[in-house]
Amino acid sequence: MNILEIPYNKFVGLRKTDKPAEFILMLESKAEYLNHLGTVHASALFALAEATSGQFLLEHFAVYNLPLIPVVRKVEVKFNKPANGVIYSKAAITDSTTETIVEELKKKKRVLLKIRVDLFNSSSEKVFTSVYDWFITMLND
Repeated sequence: MNILEIPYNKFVGLRKTDKPAEFILMLESKAEYLNHLGTVHASALFALAEATSGQFLLEHFAVYNLPLIPVVRKVEVKFNKPANGVIYSKAAITDSTTETIVEELKKKKRVLLKIRVDLFNSSSEKVFTSVYDWFITMLND
């Protein structure tokens, strides 16, 4: 699956980052993303963060070649400061390890996990923090 080929993500214009490896995706600076205050709209930031969490899952677990079906169950969001310009994303698993998650998937065929996504402006200031709770199941063989 290519996260950037999902119709909504294409519509929004999400892209792979043009920054170093710790960043995953980016949202360009466009007037279409602005709200009534002239800053990046909350829904544009949310779209970038949600897509980032999915992209992180795909990249992080690809090496295990497991037939996964991930679904977002819950999201916690905090807007740290108004966002302007190009926005970049980072992600990490919280409250677990990759090895523990893979073990549970192989044993129970399902797992709950949390992925933290932080968004940054071009000055590396954090503008948004979120935690995505994913339910992941494996396809039956």
